[in-house]
Amino acid sequence: MKSDVVGIGAPINKKDLKELMKETKETLAVDAKTEGNNRSFGVVDLWNVQKRQRTSASMMRRLN
Repeated sequence: MKSDVVGIGAPINKKDLKELMKETKETLAVDAKTEGNNRSFGVVDLWNVQKRQRTSASMMRRLN
């Protein structure tokens, strides 16, 4: 059984600390959106997913 535990106050070397504190610039991909993909996940879609899961589970029960 391993007994190596790193506590909350574990020391971090300066190189790692500098990399963690470095600011990164973000860019948004606003023009990457396709025009024909405006469909959202609705109640009917959720019902269909649950229906497929029930069917799969019943098939597995029958096979075992």
